[in-house]
Amino acid sequence: MNAPQSPWTVARAQAVATVAIQPTAELTPAQKRFNTLLARVSQLSESIATLEALSTQHRSSHLTAMSALQRQEDAARKSLLLFLDARLHQAELTATHRRSAMQIILGLCEALEHKNDAQVQAVFNQHHSEEDAQALAEEARAGAEHAKAVFEAGLRQYREQQQRLEDKRQAKKAKKKPAARQLKDAQQTMDANTALRTVYRQLASALHPDREPDEAERVRKTALMSEVNAAYDRKNLSELLKLQLQLAQIDSAALSRIADDKLNAMCLLLKEQVDALQEDEAQAQFEIRHYLGVSELDHISAESLARALAIQLRNKAHEVDALERDLRRIQNEAELKRWLKEQAQLAKEARAELTDLDRLLYR
Repeated sequence: MNAPQSPWTVARAQAVATVAIQPTAELTPAQKRFNTLLARVSQLSESIATLEALSTQHRSSHLTAMSALQRQEDAARKSLLLFLDARLHQAELTATHRRSAMQIILGLCEALEHKNDAQVQAVFNQHHSEEDAQALAEEARAGAEHAKAVFEAGLRQYREQQQRLEDKRQAKKAKKKPAARQLKDAQQTMDANTALRTVYRQLASALHPDREPDEAERVRKTALMSEVNAAYDRKNLSELLKLQLQLAQIDSAALSRIADDKLNAMCLLLKEQVDALQEDEAQAQFEIRHYLGVSELDHISAESLARALAIQLRNKAHEVDALERDLRRIQNEAELKRWLKEQAQLAKEARAELTDLDRLLYR
């Protein structure tokens, strides 16, 4: 018998079949909940399959394109770095211009990870003084404190939200009779396991490959039985029901005749499956946002992801163009001085914005 497939492989490969109860009459609450949970399983399975397809489609090509642009950006940074270093020894610059140039040089060295390039390392060693080290350390501390404050503020909000939800749950729970509720939960869990086991045994009986004399049919049943075992191990009721539907062991009419207490037990299993699929969907979304650098996307779709990746590539290309444009501009000494003055002003404004943000966080 083949080894079971990894969790959710089958459910992700194709949409979960809708084994819904058809409304030949007014559906009971249990039947409605059963249908709703089945639809949610199908929706989540399709969403995960879409996210994984998008990741496969874009990840390699986008990272390759971004890597090529990053190499261009590093080359432009290094050219700018070496030019500024040379001009510090040649041009007649004021003390203010020199300080600005040295700060830019040190920033470029850091961006280029100076220890991995002999030329960049030599420039860094030449300009890196104890005073510069202290300034960089202070800047790093300020950045770390800012990041810590943002994290703690977010964590505080999350804990407060979780506490409010827990208070509501406890208040709701206090209104019910604990003993009765515990007994009901235990009975539902027992019924759920019984329902799952019943469906599994029906499938196992119909598919048992050792009872099949025809070789081709035995191979087919062995593959199906592998799916059944994998679904049973995961308590994946919707997949077992889909397999029953494929084998014509059940239909919508048969489901409609199941008693509500049995349907409620099945709903318990479907709810567990929904919870697991929601976690898988969140993980798939996280991987796309993390590996493709699109954390700003609230909703990931083929259109929104393609648009965000195109913007990312365009922004990186603009950064390369800006560096190359600056290098062409500062070949002229007068333009070099004007450019250094502009860069010093931009750095000052950036520090002021960080200070203002810190004041807001610590108020």
